[in-house]
Amino acid sequence: MKKVIVTGANGFIGTALCKKLSDEGINVIAIVRDKEENITKIKDIPRIKIIYCDLSDFRNLSKYIEDRDIDALYHLAWVGSAGALRGDSDVQIRNIQYTCDTIKACLEINCKRFIFASSIMEYEIQATMETDAMPSINTLYSSAKVAADYMARTLSGSYGIDYIRAVISNIYGPGETSPRLVNTSLRKMLNNEHCAFSAGNQLYDFVYITDAAQMFIEIGKHGIANRTYYIGSQKPRPLKEFLCEMRDQVDPKTEIGLGEIPFNGVSLSYKEFDINAVKKDTGYIPEITFAQGIKNTLEWIKEMG
Repeated sequence: MKKVIVTGANGFIGTALCKKLSDEGINVIAIVRDKEENITKIKDIPRIKIIYCDLSDFRNLSKYIEDRDIDALYHLAWVGSAGALRGDSDVQIRNIQYTCDTIKACLEINCKRFIFASSIMEYEIQATMETDAMPSINTLYSSAKVAADYMARTLSGSYGIDYIRAVISNIYGPGETSPRLVNTSLRKMLNNEHCAFSAGNQLYDFVYITDAAQMFIEIGKHGIANRTYYIGSQKPRPLKEFLCEMRDQVDPKTEIGLGEIPFNGVSLSYKEFDINAVKKDTGYIPEITFAQGIKNTLEWIKEMG
């Protein structure tokens, strides 16, 4: 690849991806929502061009981007991927439309590949819908991701664009500020706040941010059209093992509340998809162990205060 587009470029994953792409000598067109957005982390990256465009105007991306020789577009931008907006139906439905708009823009700028940032939560909602359980309101996010995936793949095929789906597990590391599990729990442990969890018997997986970014790059280069690639460590384990490892990195004497919260979700077996697809098609294997990744993350949190 010589030139790519990254939407949501100033986010946690987008920032790491832009840096990795630049390190490999790839020119990056970074799409950021508006001039009020914080671009501190990406503005000085070599070989990067920052373009301001709100998701609601993605249908007109071809008017913002002069280039017509784009190798791939990484679609990371999504409103309400965490927090209360996960359960906002209006917001999530608009995300589906924005994804379709981005596919159409790819056709206009002659972009050859579209990499869609999907979520492992799609499998969880699909499994839930096969039971009598009542889905939580936050699964509207997962449902929208499923719909966007189906529609984007269909549109891409009709336009002759290679469509690649990247299923994200749980990405963590320096730079993460969202209310997701690793970031929130580590901060609580450092502040001697009590952490309550489920029993943690369900399988889980985490992948370090630089490994995740590199996996995105590899599937952009070598991924096979219409194939799903799992962005994870390739070694899922019971959640409690990860939680205990996090505790041990902070202070082995810290007590964590395993089993204090009931688990009402759906457990995945990780047989629902091929966790080794990236390895098989690109040869890339994640390099950072969970212990090392947590150590790096703790150091960053402490530095940031």
